[in-house]
Amino acid sequence: MTEKTVSFVLYVTFLFKFSAAQNNLYNLKYLQLNDLSSFSNPSSNWNIAGALTASYADTALKSSSGTGILLNNFNRSIQYKAGANIFTAFEHGDMYIELDFMMPKGSNSGIYLQSRYEIQLFDSWGIEHPAYSDCGGIYERWDESKPAGKKGYEGHAPLKNAALAPGLWQHLEILFKAPGFDNNGKKIQNASFLKVVLNGIVIHENIILSGPTRASAFEDEKATAPLMIQGDHGMVAFRNIRYAPLDDMHVPVTALNYEYYEGDFEKVEQFAAKHLVRKGTAENIDIRLADAKNNYYLKFTGKIKVPVAEKYHVAMRLTGTGKLEIDGKEVIPATWTWVGGNTLRGDINLAEGEHTFILHCLKNISWADAGLGLFISKPNSKLVALHTLSSLPERPPVPLIQLQAAKEPELLRSFLYHHDKKLTHCISVGNPSGVHYSYNLKQGALLFVWKGDFLNTTDMWYERGEPQIAQPMGATIELPGRFSLVADKSNMPDSVNESDLVYHGYFLGKQRYPSFKYKYINAIITDQFLPYEKGKGLLRKIKVEQGSLSAAATYRLAEGKQIADLGNGLYAINDQSYYLKFEGGTSAKPYVYDAGSKKELLLSAEANEVKYILYW
Repeated sequence: MTEKTVSFVLYVTFLFKFSAAQNNLYNLKYLQLNDLSSFSNPSSNWNIAGALTASYADTALKSSSGTGILLNNFNRSIQYKAGANIFTAFEHGDMYIELDFMMPKGSNSGIYLQSRYEIQLFDSWGIEHPAYSDCGGIYERWDESKPAGKKGYEGHAPLKNAALAPGLWQHLEILFKAPGFDNNGKKIQNASFLKVVLNGIVIHENIILSGPTRASAFEDEKATAPLMIQGDHGMVAFRNIRYAPLDDMHVPVTALNYEYYEGDFEKVEQFAAKHLVRKGTAENIDIRLADAKNNYYLKFTGKIKVPVAEKYHVAMRLTGTGKLEIDGKEVIPATWTWVGGNTLRGDINLAEGEHTFILHCLKNISWADAGLGLFISKPNSKLVALHTLSSLPERPPVPLIQLQAAKEPELLRSFLYHHDKKLTHCISVGNPSGVHYSYNLKQGALLFVWKGDFLNTTDMWYERGEPQIAQPMGATIELPGRFSLVADKSNMPDSVNESDLVYHGYFLGKQRYPSFKYKYINAIITDQFLPYEKGKGLLRKIKVEQGSLSAAATYRLAEGKQIADLGNGLYAINDQSYYLKFEGGTSAKPYVYDAGSKKELLLSAEANEVKYILYW
């Protein structure tokens, strides 16, 4: 019996479609940040802090005492000097890691996998066309022996600039493949960044590294080595560092037999001995054991051997109805799908050793190609395919149908998901400056703001376009999605009654920027958004055109777990997630209201117009 596993690289694309979030596949370990004991001989520029505040204009981060944040207290005396970098006490090979980082204006740092391969951290706010040296870039290699202008090579720019403003917390995820070596220590496989995600945007996939990047701690390559963070270039802070070493897992398939039936049936149970065409032993789980293109049933029985007692995750991809039983337990119930559709999944606790399985595949549709794949994984293991590679064709490519705002603002009505809820009366507005937003017309509420590319409209136009969902294509800032006014500050509802708020449509200004019009109780209100400072921010103007608001009315400007007043009308919202700059329109000043589980930035409704800018 041939035992089959699969290359981690070949199935990395499936791995990330296998789960809605990468880290759901792993038992992540927190890097302890109560003190510096997680690091080897840290230099004096590194310390532990409890909280940070900064504005987008600050060139340093303001820290307070406490724990949970690793801070590089950089100063010019250590710039470009040896000994300022910090190394983890643990060493790693293949690894998934995610973390939050914060940088002040103009700062520079980097994360070196195995102390050798750098993901650049940099203040790249507002950069239109990022280079390898911008935030998220894979830094170039360096060869001093090459002629001037060619010493640097193999740098990789991020696919797009997903960086946020200085002083905001940003999120980075890295899936890293370590270099491979034979028994004699000879390198037989290069290191690679299988996937890098910055602020929710994929910026690299399957980038092969022929050797260490510039300013690495070592010029050689190893199977395992510490993680290094650059400390001699600029101030930087980290929190929520979580990682998972990724183990090789060997799951042999043995005693494999198959039965092949033909017939026009809808259920697995309808096949009987009279429909049997052939049976025998099989080398692999392989859909090609079926002779017909349609109306057949394949049944595999065999054994798998798992290395440790653990909760295992299994997944099937096929065209037709699939079902999986292990040790007599139905792990994946009979479910219909197709190779371009949903993956069938299940979990089971298995003891170390051999287990019997039965795999069912019934194909009774002619419009989709045949295919059958069975995968298994455990926490912190690489995904293992139990089928032969040729049994499962590649997923049919889905074209990207993209709407851009190239020359003038673009407006698109669609459904949108917000806080995991499908909203039906939405509009997204894209601007050539690269700053975009989505708005709930039914509630007069801002849903998302983002930068970069505008909208992915594939689900609106591909095939039947049934979902009618548009998706922002940049790193989104998700807003609360509530109307900006409340009639009575003693009652702060999550939504506005339709009888109180009536949508009156929108009108376009000279540059095609829309203003949204509402009747709110006794007042006519317009709500307008304009790109600000060459796309670095979004200006919002709320104006009472007719009528008046009650004396108890209040503007609801923002909400979050924390709201920090940074002075001069600037506020950091939701633990440094984005900034709000109050621009006036009234003599009243915003104030932070403690609503229990959250904070709200409120403003008494004394004026007919209020203006503020969102920066991120």
